[in-house]
Amino acid sequence: MEYTTNEQNEKYMLQSVTNALRIIELLGEYNFLTLTEIAEKLELGKSSVFRLVATLEARGFVKKDKYGRCRLGMKFSYFGSVVLARMEILQASRPHLEELQRNVRETVHLAIWDDDWNIRFIDKIDGAIAFHMQSFVGLPKTCYSTATGKSMLAFMGDEFIRDFLDHVPLAPMTPHTITEPSKLMESLDEIRRSGYCLSVEEDELGLTCIGAPVIDTSQKPIAAISISGPTVRMTEHLSEYPKKVMDTARLISENLS
Repeated sequence: MEYTTNEQNEKYMLQSVTNALRIIELLGEYNFLTLTEIAEKLELGKSSVFRLVATLEARGFVKKDKYGRCRLGMKFSYFGSVVLARMEILQASRPHLEELQRNVRETVHLAIWDDDWNIRFIDKIDGAIAFHMQSFVGLPKTCYSTATGKSMLAFMGDEFIRDFLDHVPLAPMTPHTITEPSKLMESLDEIRRSGYCLSVEEDELGLTCIGAPVIDTSQKPIAAISISGPTVRMTEHLSEYPKKVMDTARLISENLS
């Protein structure tokens, strides 16, 4: 007996894997769903859904808020960012980052989401004037203390930000790090209004950064860029550098659309 390709595929399919993928697809359509809602929509037993969601949650593919509602984890953004990084975003952004670095002569970074609450630098062009900073390609960083991280976080939506604050202790990186949730919310509101993030020694003493998000076609921040340099030099250019960063981020966003 000969099997068609579809029949052969069905022959080797694991039902538990199929149901886990169905849950992922369902959560891709909704912001949040309870276990009961998932079970009802997929016509699955609640105990099966509980085990599948627990497994997905343990692997970082699903997150629960304080009310027990489920959503997709940021691991999907990480995988999406990895694919884009390999296929598109580095290529699309590099010429613009080089041009920005030539204009400002300070260090330029490109960062993407690493997981639910952190970012990772995937490109860096050193400034023309030597200045030591604790950054390198591949370095993961907390998102709430960095200009790239905060500029992405600000545009992730209120529900995501509330979930972030429920799960992440705001530990100080320096004496200037914002560690009060209400003050961080004020900072994110300002970033949304202005379109950029100014981080003055919040992640590293002596270092000031200006960041702006790279927005994808779904209007979500898929990456961010920043200018970083010593506070004494950066302070002299606060009237011009934010626009340069935002313009560069916009050009990269347009290249990705």
